[in-house]
Amino acid sequence: MTRPTPSRRLAASLALGLAALGLGGCRERNITAYRIPKDADVQEPAPSPEQPAEAPQMRFIAPAGWQTQPASGMREASFLIAGPGGSTADVSVVSFPGSGGDDLANINRWRGQLKLPPVAAAELPGQIKSLAAAAGEFVVADMAGTTDKGEARILGAWLRRSDRVWFFKVMGPSDLVEGQKEAFTAFLKSVSLGAGPATIAQEGPGPSNTNDLPRNPPGAVLPAPAPGQAPMDSVPVQAAAGASLLWTAPAEWQVKPGSAFRKGSYSAAGAEVAITAFPGDVGGMLANVNRWRGQAGLDPVDEAGLSRVTSSFDSNGLHFVVLDASDGPQPLVAAAVPWGGATWFFKLTGPAAAMAQAKPAFLSFLKTVRAP
Repeated sequence: MTRPTPSRRLAASLALGLAALGLGGCRERNITAYRIPKDADVQEPAPSPEQPAEAPQMRFIAPAGWQTQPASGMREASFLIAGPGGSTADVSVVSFPGSGGDDLANINRWRGQLKLPPVAAAELPGQIKSLAAAAGEFVVADMAGTTDKGEARILGAWLRRSDRVWFFKVMGPSDLVEGQKEAFTAFLKSVSLGAGPATIAQEGPGPSNTNDLPRNPPGAVLPAPAPGQAPMDSVPVQAAAGASLLWTAPAEWQVKPGSAFRKGSYSAAGAEVAITAFPGDVGGMLANVNRWRGQAGLDPVDEAGLSRVTSSFDSNGLHFVVLDASDGPQPLVAAAVPWGGATWFFKLTGPAAAMAQAKPAFLSFLKTVRAP
């Protein structure tokens, strides 16, 4: 019997992987870390000069409500989203060596899973969008069709590196998946690649935003705002772990609707201020600074370069580390504050002109942050 060549074995492995992907369903709070298991039954292709044996390890933040499932087959991670009436959606993260096929082939594979006809190359631009994130440029798709269980939807994305591709997919009942758009986008933006064990950070439950809280919590004795200061900013953020930081925002900042990721959100002269918190050190200061630099379109730094790109100050008994990347392609200014067993993040983003106007007020705002 003729033995299959290495190239045929590699092609077979990729074909099995793509089949497994077809069978699977394709901002900062209480975190639990998980090790992502490696599956013993997955046959890894033999390493070659064009295909390294070791892939970068992936880390990401799974939204609250996504239930971690065992990673099996070709999956690096798997989640279940529960909906009303016992409905569920499946979330999968899968990676393969190589390019993973072209964009048209990927779109038509997912369309086939929803019993939709394939599209031609000329129609492809209308089927996909790009999403810039810290890990790179994602290709994102959103499509609705049917399965044997009824109306269904896929939110999908893939991320290519020179020698590997990752696929992210949410698949399930149309209404349930439709409601996951914001969470899925935030999930993709949280992805980072690097050395070390792969981990998932999982959001926890609990109140998410100062904007969701009453102006005067029952029984609370709060300092009165000074003249010219926004009245809501003495309201404590009710973190799941208990006590929370306080702050006072400039009067001209407008309170924005919150999300599951934010403890506070403002519009500031055309820029945006986001306040979030995670338990622990969230990977350490170097990892956080490089995450921000990636969002700003800047290159990462090493430990020796950390002090050159950050500044620090102490205020109200708190220690702030600040990254000013307002000169980056996607400007931002961000600060990290360890307090109460967690790390609090304050971030200003927006167009360059708006950032130039809002930055002085933002830096002054940081000095109003205080413990209760």
